[in-house]
Amino acid sequence: MSRTFFRNKLLYLDLIMLGLMIVSLPSLEAPKNIFLVGYLITRLISEVIQSKQGIKQWKSWDFLFITIIFTAFLSTVFAGFSGLEEWKGFKVFLTAILTGWFLSRTHYSQNQYRIIFLLIVLAIIPPLLWGLYEYLVIHSKKSLEIHSVGHVNHSAIYLTMIFGATLGWFISQFNFKKKNKTTQWQTILIGIMSFVLFISLIIGQSRGAFGIAILLGVCLLFLTNSMKVRIITIVTMLLVITSSMLLESGIIQKQINYQKSNNTLSNRDKVWNVSIEASRFSPLLGLGLSNWHFIKLSQIQKSVEARGEAFNADNYFFPGHSHSLYLSALVERGIVGLMVTLIFMFYWLYDLIKTFKWSKKSSTSYTLWAGSFSAWLATFGIGLVNTTFHHEHGILACLFLGLYISYRNELKPS
Repeated sequence: MSRTFFRNKLLYLDLIMLGLMIVSLPSLEAPKNIFLVGYLITRLISEVIQSKQGIKQWKSWDFLFITIIFTAFLSTVFAGFSGLEEWKGFKVFLTAILTGWFLSRTHYSQNQYRIIFLLIVLAIIPPLLWGLYEYLVIHSKKSLEIHSVGHVNHSAIYLTMIFGATLGWFISQFNFKKKNKTTQWQTILIGIMSFVLFISLIIGQSRGAFGIAILLGVCLLFLTNSMKVRIITIVTMLLVITSSMLLESGIIQKQINYQKSNNTLSNRDKVWNVSIEASRFSPLLGLGLSNWHFIKLSQIQKSVEARGEAFNADNYFFPGHSHSLYLSALVERGIVGLMVTLIFMFYWLYDLIKTFKWSKKSSTSYTLWAGSFSAWLATFGIGLVNTTFHHEHGILACLFLGLYISYRNELKPS
């Protein structure tokens, strides 16, 4: 009796910590960290109790998560640049992975899954409104930023995931119209929120995020059952894009200016040159997480000239990070880290494809699938030109991934 009571209390504490962390994630830095640690500790206690009771639930995702953590740990212990920020970087990376892993092993009710998803999506509203107010009204910010997420590109990655999840939620209202209890005005509000998020990505002026958001919207609409919704939404997106081009909005002007200065990639090619050369320093396990910004031009020069090649300083640029998920993995975690990242990417996609048909059986399963797909495409799509999967948007990606894995493990027929 007391054991059951304790487990129930632990489950409620688990949900409370998770909910508070989700609400704080885009808005409040310190509370987010406190509730995240609280959630991970609560989940760890639950895992220990299950282990002692002989409850074995290890699946393929569990082995993948532990492989990601173990290889990142090796890259930290044997970092090519030791004694710098590799342990700090490992801690940030570890908390994101553990969030997804522990969440994937939970057992909630259908209503609890819906509430968690709702919290993830709606938590963006206060910081987004505040960010728009700071940028457009009082001009205290030079770009649209989500308070706790920070830099415009990081905020755009976060917004892209939420946009895809919200659009998927909106589409599900039509795919499962007869089974939904959502009223018409609630569906309209979800549609308006999707539209506002899309507009916000234009305002944010992150070209990579906006491009992936368009691709994400097209993919989700292509997968919908309703031709009417597909046509109306695509036409709306095209009108918004066309209007932004005709009015030469900030994101269009930004692209034009870069093209005029013959710098379409915004010096990313020079940043990638740094990463490619620095990957030679410690090829197997990398320089250590968060150690990219310690790379010096003199080290690059020494490496290039050691091969007998001519060195040109103008070919390199140091913004503080790699501007690529894949090159970051290669430089900071080595060939091992890059291989694990690619395995993670392809297995996540395989899981999405494998479960897609099942996900279309209910509004909740389709919505959670859309959230996971949005996190995948934003992470690995924007990751081509920006450093994704760290800090808030890394945690958000793991939340969407873990939530869907948990839901389908709990409810999918074996």
